[in-house]
Amino acid sequence: MDWDVMIADLESSFDAERRADLVAQSVELAEAEHASIELVDRLRGSVGRLIHLRTRGGVPVDGVACRVEPSYVLVDEGEGLQAVVPVSAVATVASLAGPAPRDGRRRPTLTALMREIARRGARVRLVLGSGEVVGRLVRVGADHVDVAVDPEGGIRSRRAPGVGGAGVVSVMTAAIEVLRSR
Repeated sequence: MDWDVMIADLESSFDAERRADLVAQSVELAEAEHASIELVDRLRGSVGRLIHLRTRGGVPVDGVACRVEPSYVLVDEGEGLQAVVPVSAVATVASLAGPAPRDGRRRPTLTALMREIARRGARVRLVLGSGEVVGRLVRVGADHVDVAVDPEGGIRSRRAPGVGGAGVVSVMTAAIEVLRSR
């Protein structure tokens, strides 16, 4: 019996098993790493790039991702039009990059952003699943925003064409799919 050949065969078998184990472990690690990636991480990796969003209600938002926060993405749609899209309203995204690392700093929330918009008195268009509300944000609550509706823009309902009006209307924050402004 050739002991050297037998030992070499054993070593070769052990090496093959070890390589197979390493391959299996690396596949598991890659799957686990990918499973931890959130959409907002990939949106953050797409800052400065053209993206194509669609909301739950099918509203298209196409433009350059300018800023991504945990609760919203800011998209420059061109010609001075910008859109804030709550991450919770996003249904699909095309042209995403790989993930960017998470930033541990405290970030402005959608509610904080809307409060600042209200302070500045900017005119906005809130796109909802049921229609649109155009006006100026007056107050921002925990789960809603009060909008002073523009007489010209008013309220446009997808379910009841021709519905308009002025005054103040309260909109549930969760119903907002896109907030647009120039």
